[in-house]
Amino acid sequence: MMMPTLKCRILTFVALACLLQGCEKPAPMHGLVADEPLPAPTLKLAGADGKVFDLGTERSHTVVLFFGYTHCPDACPTTLSDWARAKVALGSKSDAVRFVFVSVDPDRDTPDVTRKFAQQFDPSFVGLATTAPQLDTIAKAWGFTVAREQMAGMSGYGVSHPAQSFVITRDGKVAMIFPPGLSPADMASDLRQLR
Repeated sequence: MMMPTLKCRILTFVALACLLQGCEKPAPMHGLVADEPLPAPTLKLAGADGKVFDLGTERSHTVVLFFGYTHCPDACPTTLSDWARAKVALGSKSDAVRFVFVSVDPDRDTPDVTRKFAQQFDPSFVGLATTAPQLDTIAKAWGFTVAREQMAGMSGYGVSHPAQSFVITRDGKVAMIFPPGLSPADMASDLRQLR
């Protein structure tokens, strides 16, 4: 019985590797994936440090974006807490993701207040405040409404805002939405697969 030649061994290995690679399926996505990702609307705001955050120039990061407010009793702290756990789950890949919180409460949320709120969940999180005219423009561009509302058991007022996080890829497109309640592990899994 003859031993296969080195060439035959290599060809067998390559064929086996191709077969195995063809059988691997990508992990399922957990967020709501856009059929045709559209360019993200403009988002350009000055931070507490005076530096301007411009979503249009964030080409080295996938951006996870949430519109909320610092006095929010539930959705906002829950979302940012989930982001912090997703960032930990990403491990070394977390450097490729920028988490951005934008306030929809210009009367109470100053740039410094918003920055501190976001960074209490993770020091790398970006917290941005808006002026009333900026908020009107942003809400219209991103397709949501904001309204003050009285909430039972709360002093002051609440603010209605989107409950989901927008996921913007490095090519500047809104590729996915993380619905409220999506687990940090599922967020991390989806973010690992985005380019």
